[in-house]
Amino acid sequence: MSRQSSVEGAERGPSKTDIVEEIASLLGMPTPPMSTGSTEPRTIFQMVNDRLGLGLDPRLGKPELARAIVEASGATWAPDFESRGATVTRPGLMAVLSAVRFYLA
Repeated sequence: MSRQSSVEGAERGPSKTDIVEEIASLLGMPTPPMSTGSTEPRTIFQMVNDRLGLGLDPRLGKPELARAIVEASGATWAPDFESRGATVTRPGLMAVLSAVRFYLA
């Protein structure tokens, strides 16, 4: 990796894997394995719902469950928090992490 790309990566913040690991750690749970291409597992959102007792509908899709977690904390879900293919983006995962911190405060 070139110095330029590592600097760009550092400016961008934690990776999706790092965020999932932090959420799991805050919940006192093992980190679920990431799917192909660093796609976040649905399991992380189920863990948040179950561990924090949010009572969200477990039949929700992955982005819908992430959105419900964030909105239940009083925060807003932005359009760039999810992308096509039922994927939650890095900013979306950061919003879920912020919601988890809110619930545990």
